[in-house]
Amino acid sequence: MQFKHIFAAAALAATLSACSNDAQQAAQAAADKAKAAAEATKQAAAQTAQQAQAAAAQAQQAVQQAKAGDVSGATASAAQATATGQQAAASAQQTSATAQQGAADVKEAAKEAVDAAKKN
Repeated sequence: MQFKHIFAAAALAATLSACSNDAQQAAQAAADKAKAAAEATKQAAAQTAQQAQAAAAQAQQAVQQAKAGDVSGATASAAQATATGQQAAASAQQTSATAQQGAADVKEAAKEAVDAAKKN
């Protein structure tokens, strides 16, 4: 949903590009913010995905160790999987916060672009 706001602001910025210089600059700023917000969210999501994959690999290792009868190894791997999973969960929350902040920034920039267009 946050991406909808980001891309809607980018579309608005493109539409306003035919307006005055002030409106064009405001529209370009909105587009730049939309691009930056999307990139920041993409990077945060990639980090979350990497952490989730690591947790899954550690959990799989714990299963294999348990099947092999290595209880202490399975316990250690399960503990690592839990810790990594908790990091992934925290990262997911950060990703969400990044997306929300990006959407808010873009919304404000789009409002400024509309206001600049109205002045002309």
